[in-house]
Amino acid sequence: MLSQEQKALIQSSYSKFTGRDGFRPRYGQRLMIAEIAKYLGSIKSNAEGLRNSAPTTCVVEAGTGTGKTLGYCMATLPIAIELGKKLVVSTATTALQDQILSKDLPELAKHSGIDFSYALAKGRGRYVCLSKLEQRIESFSADPNDATIPLFLLDQGNDEELSEEQLQGFFSRYASGAWDGDRDTLEEQIDSRAWSMLTADNQQCSNRRCSYFSSCPYYEARNRWDEADVLIANHDLLLSDLALGGGVILPAPEQSIYVFDEAHHLPDKALGHFMVTSGLKASQSWLKSLSKSLAEMLPAIQAGHFVASNIEQISPLSITLQQKIDAFYMNLAEGLDWDQEEGASESRYRFTDGILPNEVKEQAYNIKLDFASLCRYLDEIRAELNRSVDEKSDCGLNKEEAEQWYPVIGSHFNRADGHYALWQFYSKDSKPDDQPDARWATLRDYENGSDIYLFGSPLSAGGLLNIALWKRAYGAVLTSATLTALGKFDHLRHKAGLPEGSVYHRVPSPFDFQQAGLLRVPPMRSLPNQAQAHTQELIDDLEDWIEDHKAVLVLFSSRKQMNDVFYGVDRDLREDMLTQDDMGKQELIQLHKKKIDQGKRSILFGLASLAEGIDLPGKYLTHVVIAKVPFAVPNDPLEQAIAEWIESQGRNPFMEISVPEASLRLIQACGRLIRTEQDSGQITILDQRLITKRYGSLLLDALPPYRRQLGS
Repeated sequence: MLSQEQKALIQSSYSKFTGRDGFRPRYGQRLMIAEIAKYLGSIKSNAEGLRNSAPTTCVVEAGTGTGKTLGYCMATLPIAIELGKKLVVSTATTALQDQILSKDLPELAKHSGIDFSYALAKGRGRYVCLSKLEQRIESFSADPNDATIPLFLLDQGNDEELSEEQLQGFFSRYASGAWDGDRDTLEEQIDSRAWSMLTADNQQCSNRRCSYFSSCPYYEARNRWDEADVLIANHDLLLSDLALGGGVILPAPEQSIYVFDEAHHLPDKALGHFMVTSGLKASQSWLKSLSKSLAEMLPAIQAGHFVASNIEQISPLSITLQQKIDAFYMNLAEGLDWDQEEGASESRYRFTDGILPNEVKEQAYNIKLDFASLCRYLDEIRAELNRSVDEKSDCGLNKEEAEQWYPVIGSHFNRADGHYALWQFYSKDSKPDDQPDARWATLRDYENGSDIYLFGSPLSAGGLLNIALWKRAYGAVLTSATLTALGKFDHLRHKAGLPEGSVYHRVPSPFDFQQAGLLRVPPMRSLPNQAQAHTQELIDDLEDWIEDHKAVLVLFSSRKQMNDVFYGVDRDLREDMLTQDDMGKQELIQLHKKKIDQGKRSILFGLASLAEGIDLPGKYLTHVVIAKVPFAVPNDPLEQAIAEWIESQGRNPFMEISVPEASLRLIQACGRLIRTEQDSGQITILDQRLITKRYGSLLLDALPPYRRQLGS
């Protein structure tokens, strides 16, 4: 139960913020604040401030124009500060992250009367590692015959390689305070591969033992996070922290109140984090490079030391692993009935119900055991190098040499650990009542050979999220403009594993969709499953459907259809078009706006990434054309595995998975049209199934209440 003081603080802060000239309080926003505050007030905690009531979440679908950021911040921030909890706001896109950081939170701090600080949390890979930077600089003058220097530091032959002058410039700019060590604040663009040579991951960093720890850009940023009341992060960083056990990068879940904005992305992003994959030939190549690295290191190690012994053990183990992986490769290449679709560049095989043949599973188990040994050897070497950085060691390496080798061994340990996770996934036993896992392989041909890539994934991230996040978090709010599918929260609840007792609310948008938007499904001669005829009809009639609109967004579910339509229309119409394949999204949007400002017609052709997260208010978008209902690609192996499991239980995967997912995507796509209370326009969906199929009415009823013109 919220205290009177908490209620009064929230109410007074909101009144101060909305009492400014030109700002109008919104009913939906007030409702959102009340429901979130009520939820947080229901959480019980013990004397140590830890939650001791059952885990729950608060789910709020807030329509476009609600003002979600102000709503959830106003409700959570005063309570988080009073409880001594960190407020962690996590988004799916950098665009929203930037908006919250540069606009929403500064306004809240200035006008609400709440005294708070905030900071942006980024992964280690966004910051330069000064130790690695120094090593790269020194490598330009290093003796190539010095066996104590890792060979990769002497390799300057890549086109993307940074020059000594550039590296010195980075160092001097950081030392003078002109640069904060963040890749995103650099004036110049740096190739990702070149940047990767200047940054460290969790396994490559020696932390307090590093010579540069006291001035490390990443840890200086971490210090700012520790002092901030609000952290702005993204779903990927938060999931990475949970994978490490939680509380390693970000504050511990038990000490955090989370807000997941764009929460509809969280389950799929979590599934991506839990997926394992590796190429078999690529694994063999890495094992060879591992042996080469350790052979370079061995002469510098004291003979008879356990580090030397481990290195000597790894060499034959690496050869054995290469041989076993090669046998596994041949078994799959020759023993599986590979499926290759017409025109596809790769073949695919999905293991039915995720079950491997006994021989394949036994091979995977033996490979797993060898990778477990490899991880142990590398971890022991890494631990000894870490000690050598901080104190005198009898392994033979001095502090500087150990600092050079530590990130190399850490990187190899990361790779070995990733391979172990894959083979463990491929060799584990499943209980009869458990949800099965998905396992599949792809065979890809290249100019100089081929490779087989293994993939493994749980069918749902819900159970893992429940264990790693919901059961540990003090409190969690999930919000987005689209969280319901077909008008219900069931789809999200299952995918995200939301705990029993979670509360769900739908906050209405302030927009008058009935007056602002017209939804049209025109009569057509073809259906989308008649691919060639449907594409030809789009080519023939697109200009008639566009009518006299000048700012148009045409959304496709496949790149092939997008390009076929683009190159199939008349040249005069094509001159007004911009496609997503022409340039990056931001550049595309800027050029579109420039054309509209000049009074020209601009027709954007885009795929899924333009169906969400772009704002083209007012004159910049008056007509959204959707080529077809955005069902998932039917040949996705994970989707097939999920459908297979649902069917095995006598359920309907199309109605349980495909239609709800399509509903979410369709709502997002239609949501590009009305972004402010002044916007108006038309949505045209070129898919007769909305009228002829039973599920069509379900999809239409889940959309905002636009005026409708169906089939005429």
